[in-house]
Amino acid sequence: MSVPPPTPSRTAALLRQQVWLVAAAAVLAGVIMLLPLHEVHLPHQHYLPLHTGLEFVSIAAAFLVFATVWHTRSRDHSSALVVIATALFAAGWLDFFHALSYKGMPELVSPSSVEKGIAFWLAARLIVAVTLLAVSLRPRLPVPTKALRLGVLAAYTALNLLVIWAVLWHEALLPRTYIEGEGLTPFKRWIEWLITGMLAVAAWRFYRQARHSDDEFLPLIFGAAALGALSELFLAQYEVISDTLNLMGHLYKFVCYTLIYRAMFVVNVRRPYQQLAAQTATLRQANETLRTQSLALASITSPVLVTDLEGRVGWRNRASAELTGDQAGETPLSLFAAPLTPDAAQAADMHQTLQAGQIWRGLVHSLDGHGKAVVLNRTVTPLRNEGGDIIGYVSVAENITGQSRAELRQQRVLETAIDGFWIADEEGRLLEVNDAYVRMTGYPASELVGQHLTQLEVVENPEVTRQRLARLREIGREQFMTRIRHKDGHTLAVEISAAWDPQSRCFYVFTRDRTEHEQSDAVQQDLERQLQQSQKVQALGQLTGGIAHDFNNILAAILGYSNLALNRFVPDKQGKLASYLREVIMASERARDLIAKMLSFTRIQPNTRTGVISPAAVIEEVVAMMRPSIPASIELRVRIDARQGIRMDAGELNQVLVNLIINARDAIDDHGVIDISLHPVEMDGQICAISRQRLSGHYLALDVGDSGSGIDAEHLPRLFDPFFTTKDVGKGTGLGLSVVHGILRRSDAHVVVDSTPGSGSLFRLLFPIATPSPDASRPPAEPPLIPAGTGQRVWVVDDEAAVARYLGELLVDWGYRARIFNDPAEALAALEAAPDQIDLLITDQTMPGMNGMQLALLARHFRPELPVMLCTGFTGDIQIDEAHQQGIRHVFGKPIPVQELVRALADELGPQGQRSAS
Repeated sequence: MSVPPPTPSRTAALLRQQVWLVAAAAVLAGVIMLLPLHEVHLPHQHYLPLHTGLEFVSIAAAFLVFATVWHTRSRDHSSALVVIATALFAAGWLDFFHALSYKGMPELVSPSSVEKGIAFWLAARLIVAVTLLAVSLRPRLPVPTKALRLGVLAAYTALNLLVIWAVLWHEALLPRTYIEGEGLTPFKRWIEWLITGMLAVAAWRFYRQARHSDDEFLPLIFGAAALGALSELFLAQYEVISDTLNLMGHLYKFVCYTLIYRAMFVVNVRRPYQQLAAQTATLRQANETLRTQSLALASITSPVLVTDLEGRVGWRNRASAELTGDQAGETPLSLFAAPLTPDAAQAADMHQTLQAGQIWRGLVHSLDGHGKAVVLNRTVTPLRNEGGDIIGYVSVAENITGQSRAELRQQRVLETAIDGFWIADEEGRLLEVNDAYVRMTGYPASELVGQHLTQLEVVENPEVTRQRLARLREIGREQFMTRIRHKDGHTLAVEISAAWDPQSRCFYVFTRDRTEHEQSDAVQQDLERQLQQSQKVQALGQLTGGIAHDFNNILAAILGYSNLALNRFVPDKQGKLASYLREVIMASERARDLIAKMLSFTRIQPNTRTGVISPAAVIEEVVAMMRPSIPASIELRVRIDARQGIRMDAGELNQVLVNLIINARDAIDDHGVIDISLHPVEMDGQICAISRQRLSGHYLALDVGDSGSGIDAEHLPRLFDPFFTTKDVGKGTGLGLSVVHGILRRSDAHVVVDSTPGSGSLFRLLFPIATPSPDASRPPAEPPLIPAGTGQRVWVVDDEAAVARYLGELLVDWGYRARIFNDPAEALAALEAAPDQIDLLITDQTMPGMNGMQLALLARHFRPELPVMLCTGFTGDIQIDEAHQQGIRHVFGKPIPVQELVRALADELGPQGQRSAS
């Protein structure tokens, strides 16, 4: 019959039993003490054998406790049990001497007496009380060694010998404990009460420990200590050594020793049986578990095998046998050889890893019993004995042939995909990436794996990425645009298609690079802005050209007739009439220059007079010219850090620079600085304020900056619009920057404007760098004298009669014969009628019914070699190359420059004499 192991419920029940026992004994003791039993005295001849019998029974119980503990293996109990058992053994010997030296017993060494008996009694009780109290204060002592057991026994033996020697040979020196006729002395009662108190404290502590422990020893030792305390109560109350209370004390002491024996029996005898029964049950359960596990290992579909240290298979389950079949024949299968591991290098690596005591994991490619290729995900673990030594290996494999093929196909698809693919855990850390994503980010796969998405995505706050992940976990799937950071620092625009898998708790994401699309969109937007700007300029050019044509016709008549009047009919060149005419001429010239500015804005063809010039020289010339007109309170700084050349007309660069310096001067109230610098610069995507295109590459930059009031952001897009100005009324025409606009466009140059209200402005002119020609620095040759005409016939066709008459007068004055037409159809009819009556044709371009180029084309049918000169109030609507192809030798703008016209006539009609042009 098996004994159940100790449990908290059994310990609690035993504690309750002991509590009831102690309570009953206490009640019985109280009743006995209330009864007048102390008056009942047994005759000494009857009391002595009864007393001696009770003592010897107690002594036997004490010796039995000691023998039980002493002959039990020391590892089965703590040192506290050895101390209690040895204390009872020592008390038993003192009780033995107490019984032999009791009054009325035979003489031992010296005559027996009450004093000797009481002395041995008190010494025995003190040893037990002190020992129990000490153990209650320190119950958790280590397992006793042999030396400790012998040391405890020697200590208590020495104490016993000391007590025996003192009592038997030095009785007179001991304190008095009993006086014949008077009874117990106060000393004896005080010692009994001390012993009672120590036993009571020990019982209380054992009770508290028993309430929180499952050790059956503690409830029993609590009961023993409590009954020992009750025993001392009787022995502290008796008056005559032979009265009933003395006998009750001895009886309670016997019960106390009995409980201690029971406690020692539980610990040293029954507990080992309980442990053995528990181990037997555990072993039975383990055997059943091993049997179940063995059946399970044999039944599972995963191949399992066990080998020795050399890899020879000692056991394998059915799945392993079915997988390999009888390929090995009579030769024992080896884990480190074919057919289990065909790859010799892999087998060597497996053997080396296992010999080092480590677990080997890997994919093994082999053949099954039918010769088909299989892929096994194998894990081989060293098999160790209880001492930790390796005695073999256990191999567990999983047939992943189908899964491996599917994963291989999936891997091939992801590797060949042009889109990046990655997998991230629920926290947003990358677990896997494909080659496309590696190329896209510039990071190697080893660096990408483990990175958090916040390290790659370009956002102002990493919390945005975390919120997006949380949203994706809620909705499951999402597409969005974002930007990621390349390893070299630049960013890429990407399109994300992400899905959340709640089973694997991972994000599966495809990433498409949209950088090229974004760049193409930006280019398209730039082209749209350029087209809008071009359309605006074209519309403005058409409007300006129409106005300029009519206005130039009017100016041609005013300026021409005023010059004729001044030269022919005003003899007094200092008179008032001459002064008035000069004012008219000056006003007409200013109007002509104003129209020229308007036309320069709308003209985008390159200036035929452009060449490679040194902007540094132009800057120095303009600064020297403008410095007197700059107030002394404004500092003009110049810094030239480059001497490269640009392709441009020097006069136009002069005009641009003057306009910008004047604007900078007007933007400064009283005190400030105008900075002019020339330096090379590298552009990277900035937008030109004129053409609206993005600029990249090397340029020569001409900066004109000021510390003035700056320009509001709302005005920046309109800076180069004609007639737009932020100056007060009467302080600006709004044509300065528009002229700059036209000149820069013709010179294939750009401008970038940077301005902040209150912090000044910076106009950066950007010119393509050009190499100066060797003849660029030569001074211009002196113009030759212009020869006069000799009666050559020149026809003039212009729908403006005043302009036609002026040209006729001018031609006559220079020696030519002029014929005037105001209708091109009439001129064409006259030419058809008399083609040999004309030497040269001067025609206006814009006329009703027929323009000048059409007239020239039709005229050449009647006179193929006829020289034609074209005049126009707006040169923007004439293609010079096309005009030359149609036989038009010269194109003049209105008002017509007299010297150029006369020189062209002389070149076409031949010199017949020379005179100076005035």
